[in-house]
Amino acid sequence: MSENKKECFCKKNWKLPVGALLLVLFLVLIVLLKTVDVALDTETGKEIGLSSLNFAVRDAIGVHLRFYDVTEYFGYLAIALAAGFAIWAAVRFFTSRFSLRKMGFDFVVLACLYAAVILFYLLFEIAVINYRPLLLDGTTPEASFPSSHTMLSITVFVSAARILYRRFALRVSPVLFSLPFYLLAAFVTVARLLSGVHWLTDIVGGVLLASALLFLFSFFSDRVPIETDEKKEQNEEPAPAE
Repeated sequence: MSENKKECFCKKNWKLPVGALLLVLFLVLIVLLKTVDVALDTETGKEIGLSSLNFAVRDAIGVHLRFYDVTEYFGYLAIALAAGFAIWAAVRFFTSRFSLRKMGFDFVVLACLYAAVILFYLLFEIAVINYRPLLLDGTTPEASFPSSHTMLSITVFVSAARILYRRFALRVSPVLFSLPFYLLAAFVTVARLLSGVHWLTDIVGGVLLASALLFLFSFFSDRVPIETDEKKEQNEEPAPAE
């Protein structure tokens, strides 16, 4: 393989190994939480791995439930945005006479991303890694790893920026267009940590898993055609008379 071909191959495929690496780091974090510095949390009566780090951050931050309430609303916003994309895709699918091509294969890849988020959420509700550092309802410990709000916000807001930018073939800078979506995801992540309802490692786990899924989403969405409204109009323009 020539140097030019190698360079082209790397430019086209670098997102796949990065996504895989982030997924491996997420799994390594799980192993560390179950094996390293495991101690009993007297607040909840549950064990927590990497306890010295997690206890220190919890004690330094404290509990601020206002941040918790705010992030709950942003979680609803993320769900509403995901539902909006689902409705948009369904309308295009039915109005195009059940053509996946005309609906857009990017919506199929997006649906796979959302499905992965849901599956991981259900998985870690069953296979509990950590419990919250406090009892929100006063009695029952709740699963907290990875932070589902962090994972949901990052995946939905960042993927929304990518889908909207590519769909409408915008002529503004992709960085400038995506910045509000990235800031929103970052705000939810930080606010979720400051709320005190998660361990630091819950937030880190949410960031790692969401980032891994987004790199894989971006890798596969790069490989599917997108029929933007602009392209559709160009295709429908009559050929010039000879």
